[in-house]
Amino acid sequence: MAKNKQQKKKERERRVAKKKLDAAAKKRSLEKSSKESQKNVPERTKMMTAAVPKNDRVVTNRKNSFTQRRTGG
Repeated sequence: MAKNKQQKKKERERRVAKKKLDAAAKKRSLEKSSKESQKNVPERTKMMTAAVPKNDRVVTNRKNSFTQRRTGG
């Protein structure tokens, strides 16, 4: 009788642990999908950016080092 109780207890613990893992995995997938959906750009923004022609810009903004700022060069 005692062995049967212990076995039932272990099985219950396994079920509970499995349920927790499944819930955690589901939560992670929901968070991931919500982050991906937040990355989507609104339609209005897409329309405005499509209307404005893009130039091939070369990024030249570079922070000057401390010595360059001090010496003015």
